[in-house]
Amino acid sequence: MTVITMRRLLFLLLSIFLVVKAANAQSCNPASVDYLVRDEKGQLLNRDQLNSVLAELPKLIGDATVSDGEVSFTADKVTYYWPEDADWEKGTKVPALLFSNAGTCTMKLGEVTLTLNGKKMRLAFNIDINRTQDDRRQVVDSVRFQQGSFRLDLTGWDRAREKLIPAKHWKPAQ
Repeated sequence: MTVITMRRLLFLLLSIFLVVKAANAQSCNPASVDYLVRDEKGQLLNRDQLNSVLAELPKLIGDATVSDGEVSFTADKVTYYWPEDADWEKGTKVPALLFSNAGTCTMKLGEVTLTLNGKKMRLAFNIDINRTQDDRRQVVDSVRFQQGSFRLDLTGWDRAREKLIPAKHWKPAQ
C-alpha cells in the first residue's frame, strides 16, 4: 500500500468514526407528563405529601420513569414554562409526579394507582407521546383524591403546547 492510499484509508475511517460519533451524540426532547396531585379536599399536595405518594409507586410504569417533578406556572395558573425556557425561574413552582422517558423520547403512559391516607385511586392516563408531536411535555391536573378509578378523556382537548389539561377531563372509569 502506498502512503497516499494509507492516508486516504485513514481519512475515510476517521470520517466514518466522526459521523457515527455525531449520530450517537444527538439528543431529543424527553416525553413527559407532570401530574398535579390533590388531597381529599382538593388542595395540591406539598412536597412531603407528594413524596409519600411517590414512595408507594414503582420506579418504572410501562416505559415511563417515575419521579418527583415541579411545574412552573405563569400568573394565569394555566400556562406553564418548559424547564429549558429562559422564564422558568420566574414562574410559580408546584410539586408534581413526573412520568418521563428521555431514552427513546416517546412514552406510553397507561394506568397508575396512587395511595394516599389509606385510599387508592386508579388512574388510566392512556397517553401516547411520539417524537414529532408538539405537546411532548404535558401537565395534567387532578380531581380531589378519592377511592375509585378514573380515566383521562382528552376529547375536545386542543393539545395546546403549554396549557394545563384541566381536571374536568377525568371521568369515572366503567
